[in-house]
Amino acid sequence: MSDLLSIGSTGVRAYQTALNVVGENIANASTKGYVRREANLTEISGGAGRYILLSNTSVGSGVAANTVSREWDAFKAADMRNATAESGRTGSTIVWLDRVEKTLDTAGISTAMTKFFNAGQAIAADPTGSAPRAAFLDAAYGVSAAFSTSANGLASIDTDLRASAKLAVDQLNGLATALVEANKGLVKARDGSNEQQQLMDQRDNLIDQISQLASISVKTDERGVATVKFNDVNGPVLVDGLDTKPLDVSFNAAGTMALTLDPNVTPQAVVLRGGSIAGFGEASTRVADLRQQLTDLASSLATGVNQVQAQGVDLDGNPGAAIFDASAGNGTISVNALSVRQVAAARAWTVGNGASNTGSGALVSQTNGTPLTSTKYTISGGVLTATDPVTNSVIGTAPYTPGTPVTLAGLDITVSGSPADGDSFTISATKPGSRDNGNLDALAALRTSGAFESTANEMVSSNASALSAKRQVQDAQNAILEGATAARDAVTGVNLDQEAVDLMKFQQAYAASSRVIQVSREIFQSILDAVR
Repeated sequence: MSDLLSIGSTGVRAYQTALNVVGENIANASTKGYVRREANLTEISGGAGRYILLSNTSVGSGVAANTVSREWDAFKAADMRNATAESGRTGSTIVWLDRVEKTLDTAGISTAMTKFFNAGQAIAADPTGSAPRAAFLDAAYGVSAAFSTSANGLASIDTDLRASAKLAVDQLNGLATALVEANKGLVKARDGSNEQQQLMDQRDNLIDQISQLASISVKTDERGVATVKFNDVNGPVLVDGLDTKPLDVSFNAAGTMALTLDPNVTPQAVVLRGGSIAGFGEASTRVADLRQQLTDLASSLATGVNQVQAQGVDLDGNPGAAIFDASAGNGTISVNALSVRQVAAARAWTVGNGASNTGSGALVSQTNGTPLTSTKYTISGGVLTATDPVTNSVIGTAPYTPGTPVTLAGLDITVSGSPADGDSFTISATKPGSRDNGNLDALAALRTSGAFESTANEMVSSNASALSAKRQVQDAQNAILEGATAARDAVTGVNLDQEAVDLMKFQQAYAASSRVIQVSREIFQSILDAVR
């Protein structure tokens, strides 16, 4: 009877533990990071029989629930962490590319430059008119505003990106430190204890958070102590059991992000494959490239327009003054204070054809040195001769090739067409108030050769293409992540239906064990009554 009583009592204790575990699962069904527990029921083997070498193997001594295990699948957890890291990188990159797109779209650099060049061509219809010249200068300020909006917007994105990357790295270091503390607790915890299960939940929750920030590989020992490496099993070690190394983030002069593990003791460069921190690195490279492209475009536009201005003359007969200033070197353009009369629409030199010319040749000239006020050029036998029209003295001669500039008498002369021997041309300085609009042709040529508008459009479209591609990748990665999460949760999550079934099962087992005890007492009492 004592054996029956003992068996019943072990059942009561074991199923009480099992009911407690089920209750814990139900209570924590919605607790983030909680992993389902299960009481491990094992039969208590029978003791020795009447003889020492003879064991009573026909009937055991009841049941025990000495340990509680976690429903955990390391492979499914690893799949979810990998999917989390990949999705985290893409999602982080998208945030910054989206901000870049909005900045460039708002600025409208290409549209502003189109208005500027169109305004320059509008002057050709009325070279001395004030209204088209004023519109041209207004369009120049529009270009300045567009570049400033883009440059300041990208600079703001760069500043925020750096701050966010620093915050994410600090968060990673904090999580790594907390993981070390969890590992220390696991070293001391008793196997199968509730403390051990809670520490493992904490450990895995910390690792999941780390995987959102960086791609990692995780290995645990028999005590549950975790070792975390970046990227894969051969990567740099972030957490080595009871020790961790800090990660540091920095940005070079170009704005590109770099990560260094343990920078003050044994520096080791780290290139992350996944996680939001990797997304920051990818975005920083793109933002840095765009800022450099913007700076180059601003410099190219300012230099080209100013050169065109310099080779022409304004309404007062003076060389054209510089319109733009891109010397800040940060992608911004400022507009110099000019009056409408200082727009150099006219060519610096006016070319006149000789009255007796019989060929179809033409001359184009640019200043090179200090030319005379007026010079006569005669073509004969492939040689260009410059003479002073007043004294008729020869200044110089030079052979020429049609279409190729030749320097003569302080001017770069280009002969085009088919001139006849003896044809002559007079080149003289353009007088103030000239209605010549020839220098605007140089502005139109600059627009074509510089391809400024298409360059700006390419900046916008390349970022838009990258953003669109990232969003498509994100859709696929999110689907993978959802699948991996569901697969892990199917093992680790609490299913209330299953817990309800277990609750009823263990409740009945508990009641039955109690009944065994009761029966044992009744039998024992019957025996006592019979003896009396």
